Amino acid sequence: MNKWIKKGLAVIMTSIMVTGLVACSGESGKGSNNSSSETSDSSSKVLGDVTAETDISGATIEIAYNKADTAEDFFALVGTWADANGVTIQETSYGEEHEAQMKTRMGSGDLPDIWMTHGWSINRYGEYLMDLSDQPWVVDIDPGLKDVITTDDGELYILPITQSIASVTYNADVLEEAGVDPSEIRTWDDFSEALAAIKDKTDASPLAISLDETGFDSYTLELILPSLYTNADCADNKADKFLDGTFDFAKDAEEVWTMLSDWYNAGYYNEDLVSCKRDDLCQMLATGEAAFTFYAAMNPSILAYNPDANIGILPVPASSDSAASYFGVGEGNYGCFGVCKDTEYPEACKELLKYLAQSEVAEQVCEWDGGIPGLTSYEMPEDAESAVTATAYKNAQEMFDGDLIYDNVFDREYLPSGMWSNMGDAGKELFTDGDPEGHTAAAAKILQDSYDELIKGN
Repeated sequence: MNKWIKKGLAVIMTSIMVTGLVACSGESGKGSNNSSSETSDSSSKVLGDVTAETDISGATIEIAYNKADTAEDFFALVGTWADANGVTIQETSYGEEHEAQMKTRMGSGDLPDIWMTHGWSINRYGEYLMDLSDQPWVVDIDPGLKDVITTDDGELYILPITQSIASVTYNADVLEEAGVDPSEIRTWDDFSEALAAIKDKTDASPLAISLDETGFDSYTLELILPSLYTNADCADNKADKFLDGTFDFAKDAEEVWTMLSDWYNAGYYNEDLVSCKRDDLCQMLATGEAAFTFYAAMNPSILAYNPDANIGILPVPASSDSAASYFGVGEGNYGCFGVCKDTEYPEACKELLKYLAQSEVAEQVCEWDGGIPGLTSYEMPEDAESAVTATAYKNAQEMFDGDLIYDNVFDREYLPSGMWSNMGDAGKELFTDGDPEGHTAAAAKILQDSYDELIKGN
């Protein structure tokens, strides 16, 4: 991005091996990999303007990064910037342990200077993060996302290079064969009618789900629950009940269990739903063996099986004709960065975020994340894997323009942290032996027990 003008030639400093580095709290980072900011062979190309606007030499910044397979490349990229500005980077890469380790460090008051917020910048990390709403890149945040990640007081805690969306994925060719126009699927009644048409007129499974992998089928409830109970225009709005701990997953969610059971009894699901894996879903969508699945961001995986597959994204259908379709939007898991409010080097941290927000740098981070751009100042190259998802998302936004609402992805906003896998477990309980009505109470109990326990814990 050209708004950060290069002030002079970069002074390349020799990398300094890090020992006993100071974290945000003033203590050394626990569980960290103390290393130099040398670039690796896998990421030697310099991206963007690496020269900071202010003199930040001598700063030491600990960064906690949570994607193991791209951590080396990310720190090499950041290391180039650090070398040019006389900054020392302390690398911390927790991978799958990122969430657990961050909870521990919050408890001890020993936090990194910068960390990836993986969807929780407000509800979990807000009290620990610096308000960044005055930063120059804020004007480039996608409008739908910006509202979701901004507090009621106008504070914003992250640079959102990527965003995630909750939506429906479909094979357009299967829908066309069935005479279904995706732009006319506005309500759940419309969706059910589309499922019936696909079953009657094609050989495809109308709706493909996977109960084999723990957590994957969580997307079913992740999409349906907010459209019926928490979106602002819901006639039967129960958002307050979710938040105050009084929601009853058996009584209050009766409409959901009925809908899912009716679809099962009508034969709309794939026959192998119990053994089906995520990759199987991708292949089914790619070959036209399935029409819909409840998940976004699968487009690259689907196209890997069939580059010519005609794959689209739909917003979540509304509860009624008087309500709007819905996109759940939120922070990308691997591309959003916040700054500790107590960091010893606030200016250096903000300068680093400015660097990451530059177009060509952000593009690289977005590609590593595999998500959708969270900034309007850059677009993914057409040959980038995540570009197909971003394009499908834009097409859906245009298709439903004027009939869309955005809210934070459901579980991050309305459920206590830790319930994601429980939603998938409830689906397994509901469908495993072919009697969803007989297992509704048990499925609801899985959610209720976890909800009650976690609400009390919070």
